Amino acid sequence: MSLTLNLTKEKGFSKYILPATFDNFTVSNNVTFTYIQAFKEKIGFNKILSSILSFKKAPNAVFQPAEIIDFMIDSVIQGNTRFLHMDQLRYDNAYTEIKGHKVPSEKVCRDLIKALPESSLEELRLINKTLLSLQSKGTKREVIMNFDDTVCTIFGEQEGASVGYNPRYHGRPSFKEKIGIIANTDELVNVTLEEGKHHTNHGFLDFVKSCEEQLPENWIIKRVRVDRGAFDYDNMLYFESKGYEYVMKAKNQAWIRCFIDYVNQREHLYPWTEIDKTFSVNEIYAKMPKWDKVRRIVIIRKKLPQPKTGQICMDIDEFKYEYQAIVTNIEYMTPEEIFHEYNQRCDIENKIDELKEGFAFSKNSQRNKFCNEIFLLIKMIAYNLHNWFKRTILPEFMSHHEITTIRRILYNVPGNLVGKGRYRHIRYPNNPFLKTVITYIRKALMVFCLT
Repeated sequence: MSLTLNLTKEKGFSKYILPATFDNFTVSNNVTFTYIQAFKEKIGFNKILSSILSFKKAPNAVFQPAEIIDFMIDSVIQGNTRFLHMDQLRYDNAYTEIKGHKVPSEKVCRDLIKALPESSLEELRLINKTLLSLQSKGTKREVIMNFDDTVCTIFGEQEGASVGYNPRYHGRPSFKEKIGIIANTDELVNVTLEEGKHHTNHGFLDFVKSCEEQLPENWIIKRVRVDRGAFDYDNMLYFESKGYEYVMKAKNQAWIRCFIDYVNQREHLYPWTEIDKTFSVNEIYAKMPKWDKVRRIVIIRKKLPQPKTGQICMDIDEFKYEYQAIVTNIEYMTPEEIFHEYNQRCDIENKIDELKEGFAFSKNSQRNKFCNEIFLLIKMIAYNLHNWFKRTILPEFMSHHEITTIRRILYNVPGNLVGKGRYRHIRYPNNPFLKTVITYIRKALMVFCLT
């Protein structure tokens, strides 16, 4: 203690060790949430929750399930994705003033997801579908669906987790999350929480059908993009029966090697088309013994400085090449266009990263698998609600920003919520960029609320 007192008396130290008071009830780093709240009020978000959620607490309960889930969604959007961190909003005077009422504690949130019945899983998916339907405004739309799954490692003892393929933490238990997302506009159609030992193709068609059910009635699937984990003849047959275009990366199987050998041996008849200094493409129409007909196979050749593992490598002249094959039923695209079309599927990898980092999709902290799945679906709704707000209200240059960036430059910027009634307003720091963005948001919200 004496050392501390001596230090504070030294010149140059004491001027930084300032006294503190705790009497400011207007400053907050959540004041920008008022614009998201206005958006939610316009679309009737609370009414959607109340009308679909069948589980009700006792009439004398302080908070009903719709209010609690609404608060959890707000917390996720603001970045408080852990239950323990949700109380930060609870003690934020500006946030509670925006909401106009008290908000539940993190314990109330945890207790709710434990109390919800099994039927709540489908009800939460119905809430998500309702959001997508409202967004569609009855307009007919052709969509391209990307499908993938991701490994979520578990560092504890969670029900339903198991040891399977884990590229980073070998031998650790994990969950698998299947994800169906719309290309270009990034609406999340459905997500599942499965055992980590499940292969990508495990229940894949059931998942595709569930995504079809989750789409608004006026949205029609035009094309699907699928990675090699779900490359399967039955999947191809299903897509063809539904009239979907598909681009599917083939597994590295012996028959692919045969087709590549055939193309290379007849290069004078099937010349490679160079895309750039690294990639070339070719194509062949061929039939596997199990297949009912000939199908188009686009082959991509990548020039390698040194051989690598994981893909098919062959020595041709002085070069080594890595090969990939894409099976497709699209005839009006050139092989090069098919190559670029499939590569657009890689955007789902970026979206999965955002879901994990920004919306904590990889965090399954509850011991009970049902509770983890409930919270996962709540986070899915939060993602789609924010995605709609971002693409409708935020400036165009921000429409492709990830949530972590938007929080940093907009949502978590501190300000003072001051005044009463018609004189209530927010005082932000003197920041020209922020002024431009907030001015745009207010105008966009006025237009949105009047339509």
